[in-house]
Amino acid sequence: MQELKYSRYPIEWLFPVVILVILFTAFPVGYAIWNSLHQIILVLPTTPFVGLKNYKEVLTSPYFKEALLNTLLFTVTTAPATVIISLGIARLLLTKFFGRAVLRPVVLLPWAIPGSAAGILWLWIFHGQWGLLNGFLLKFGIIKNYIPWLMDARLAKLSVSIAHIWTMVPFATILLMAALTTISKEIYDAAEVDGAGPFRRLVSITIPQIKGMLIIALIYECIMGLTSYDTVYSMTAGGPGGATTLLSYFIWAEAFKLLNFGTGAALGVIMAVITFALIMVILKAIPSDIMVKE
Repeated sequence: MQELKYSRYPIEWLFPVVILVILFTAFPVGYAIWNSLHQIILVLPTTPFVGLKNYKEVLTSPYFKEALLNTLLFTVTTAPATVIISLGIARLLLTKFFGRAVLRPVVLLPWAIPGSAAGILWLWIFHGQWGLLNGFLLKFGIIKNYIPWLMDARLAKLSVSIAHIWTMVPFATILLMAALTTISKEIYDAAEVDGAGPFRRLVSITIPQIKGMLIIALIYECIMGLTSYDTVYSMTAGGPGGATTLLSYFIWAEAFKLLNFGTGAALGVIMAVITFALIMVILKAIPSDIMVKE
């Protein structure tokens, strides 16, 4: 009778969740779309309806193409790299060795540092004149002259990618550690008895057993890459010459530097569509049996 009583009110139990979804998801998205269809410039008193004019202005801007390409390149390089590094670290932290208790909190430390602070930290490392990395390389005779890490376009992209991966690895490591703990040790022991080496065990046991979590981690890192702002801005502010300008920075510049919230909202909607499309591509590229636990 108790079970029947609760099953009669499914809508009532879901109502609080529906309200939260409307408040924190549906309303902001709808309001952003509304803004993107109006001319909203803070120095002007009116907000006339302009239809798709903001989208046309954004898509035809010479800065949009560069920011889009930078963002996609940044995402497709940092997301897989973060997942691969995190998998290695997660496997290491689950192995018994001296000093593991100290290493675990150290590995997770970057997660506790705000993105802007992490950007400043890596700026001190990669700075071309007084950076820690140049000082280290010069001291040990690896280089003869300072390397302008953040002033060269390719090196700046590499530098911000390293900083972003450093900040993203801890969370992905936690996810993969949780997944790895579900794999029975007997499976590895049996494979080792059969003569399977470390790489074979990784390919045949580890990855198939945690493939669902790997996909979740990859999707999450893609979203973080597409929306990354604070770390990159703290290091380069989009430079040199727009080489590290991402869509997130483009949105901020339109809305808070040019005070054009209409085009800023249009860019936000475009970024949301791109993010959704990229996630769908990832899911479509994965065999259907991977997400289903047999």
